[in-house]
Amino acid sequence: MIRTSLGASHRRTLLDAELARCAGSFRGVVLDVGGRRQPRGRFRPPRGAVRRWVLLNIDPRAEPDILGDAEALPIREASVDRILCQEVIQYVDRYETMLAEFSRVLVPDGQLVLSAPLLHRVDHIADRQRFSGGRLVELLERAGLRVDQVTQQGYFFGTLAHMLRQAGAQVASRPLRALLALPVLAVGFCLGRLDHRAATARSAFLSSYTTGYVVIARKR
Repeated sequence: MIRTSLGASHRRTLLDAELARCAGSFRGVVLDVGGRRQPRGRFRPPRGAVRRWVLLNIDPRAEPDILGDAEALPIREASVDRILCQEVIQYVDRYETMLAEFSRVLVPDGQLVLSAPLLHRVDHIADRQRFSGGRLVELLERAGLRVDQVTQQGYFFGTLAHMLRQAGAQVASRPLRALLALPVLAVGFCLGRLDHRAATARSAFLSSYTTGYVVIARKR
């Protein structure tokens, strides 16, 4: 139980909570770009509330419904009502092409929910880049999408909690990891409380740090 708690990053916890808040907006045909048969984190797609939830992934081990590249979606124009793209853009070489593809396949006023890390460790050889919130807005608007909302996943103290929790999860010794779990989670909880203070959000310095973003945009 302790190992599982440390294995889920602080960012993943924040991201799951934000996706749960977005769940009611998913409807019609939903394209889950980078989606896997075994979901990440605690967020569960609201499959019963949509017409079809389609998993697309370039990796066959993810058991997707469509084996395909996000830079060249094998999907006809204006045929998707919603797109979910969580923690994918940092791996994509031609990310502007991918966003243009999203715009192409979305119906008019179709919605995109996209998440991207910022202050997060490089966790794969294909982990290529990071994006600020402002840069994500620029890219989405350039692709023909209107940004409705940009949500930061934590501030300064949340970023510290995220790094601490990830570091604890990387301890190789299982007994030592279990020993560290309680203080790591306790400190992380206190940092999280500090992060939720209104003064933190108001501070230009403290609010300039974040683990990443969730952006909601619509096709014009």
